[in-house]
Amino acid sequence: MFILNHRKLKRKQGVLQAKKIIAFFFLFSASIAYSQLNILNHELEWMFDEELSKGDTSWNSINNSLEAAFVFEALSSDTFNVPSKYSFFDWIFNKNIYGVKKEDYTFRLNPIFTIQGGGDGFYSTRRGGYARGTIGKKFKWVTSFIENNQSFDPRITSIIEETAIAPGEAQVKNPFKDAEYSVSTGGIVYTPSKFYKFSAGHGKNFVGNGYRSLLLSDFANNYPFISNEFTIGRVKYTSVVAEFMDFTNQAIGSALKPKKYGSFHYLDVLATKKLRVAFFESVIWAGDSTGRTQIDVNYLNPFVLFRPLEYNIGSPDNMLIGLNGSWDIHKTISLYGQLIMDEMHSENLLFNPTWWANKYGYQAGLKLHNLPIKNLVVLGEHNAVRPFTYSHNTSANNYGHNYNALAHPYGANFREFIGVVNYRKKRFNLNTRLVYIAGGEEQTDSISDGKDIFKSYADREFEDGYRIGYGVKYSQLFWDTKINYILNPKYLLMLELGYQNRTEWIDGSQQNHHYLYGGFRTSLFNLYYDY
Repeated sequence: MFILNHRKLKRKQGVLQAKKIIAFFFLFSASIAYSQLNILNHELEWMFDEELSKGDTSWNSINNSLEAAFVFEALSSDTFNVPSKYSFFDWIFNKNIYGVKKEDYTFRLNPIFTIQGGGDGFYSTRRGGYARGTIGKKFKWVTSFIENNQSFDPRITSIIEETAIAPGEAQVKNPFKDAEYSVSTGGIVYTPSKFYKFSAGHGKNFVGNGYRSLLLSDFANNYPFISNEFTIGRVKYTSVVAEFMDFTNQAIGSALKPKKYGSFHYLDVLATKKLRVAFFESVIWAGDSTGRTQIDVNYLNPFVLFRPLEYNIGSPDNMLIGLNGSWDIHKTISLYGQLIMDEMHSENLLFNPTWWANKYGYQAGLKLHNLPIKNLVVLGEHNAVRPFTYSHNTSANNYGHNYNALAHPYGANFREFIGVVNYRKKRFNLNTRLVYIAGGEEQTDSISDGKDIFKSYADREFEDGYRIGYGVKYSQLFWDTKINYILNPKYLLMLELGYQNRTEWIDGSQQNHHYLYGGFRTSLFNLYYDY
């Protein structure tokens, strides 16, 4: 009798778990909270939300860093120009460092410049430049190069010492000293018609409407990719093929790093002016053992579904599917969300929710903008990912690149709550960001507890009993508040003063690190240190 009741209880819990997943599936399988130009910079998005969210011809739920460089051209900064009768000051505060605009081509050249310092020995120096231009009305190009030297707080420093990678940027020269490294990006965008767009280069892609993406984010280092985008009426379809590095700390050195590859499909359908449905699928496969190119032509077809193809060719590759969506329920209120499904078995999902291979995650977010208080944006977001999601039998097939995750920076096995408030008054901007993460850290180097996506999921301890937070109990509260003065909106050079605080609770012990910081900074792309 006890066994029968226990089974009924387990079945009831399983059904409840499935209902929760299905609820997220239907609630957030719609997508266009707000139409925007292509953005791959949260700071720019928040500062100029009112201007960038106008119109309904550009969809922002999949973006790449090549087109993101041209968003600056769309900002009509006349409303907050620094008036000056002297051309030198006008050049410093209102214009590109060098620009040419002709009938058949344009050229822009700007610096990338950061010099910041703060408490506890924090400093950051970045120097470089980027250029962008157009040839005719159909061809765009962009290139950039940055040299970096900086220190990080203890949390990020420990990650660099373990991985030899500056998060989201590049391999460092010496992981046990202040990080020194260089980053380059560049590529072309060709739009022969309103129905088709081609992009190719070295950069990043981002799928989603929120601060994080559980499908494909811009957290990992730059990588070479090719993107084909088709737009017919209310349907937009994007296919991306990319080359990644299967880099772990065992591969540190000057040897040729092993390659891996990814193919991504994204189908976005506009249901109404306020509602969009978007489907995502991806497959990751390994290069050969010598680190040379090994392209599987089966995955290069932009119009084939990966799951039946993978089954028919007997592939061991890593397949993920998901949904992205948002719904503009009011001109000031937008809901958005995602669902990622890595590997699930329906019977175990219903009746054994702690089975290790129930690998999925979800996102739910709320954005308030276009409020009576002009240029005020409020964002609230929740993310959760089960253990072992994104991992695979080997790192050559996992959802990672160059020892960085391709989705959420933390990896897997966590719950997260994010709050952002941003307010701009002409050139002054105030931003506050709170990030709370609760998850499970790895207990040993040899056994996977589901957090480290670069470990093999075959090295787990058992089949059942995995819930979010399994392993070494970990949580953190990250708080960053800063005030900026935009010195030049053409390349977002800012004078900045801020305060950062990270409190961590690790297996019952508490650690805290905080400091004031300030200086000059050029903000072109997102960098994530809040995980």
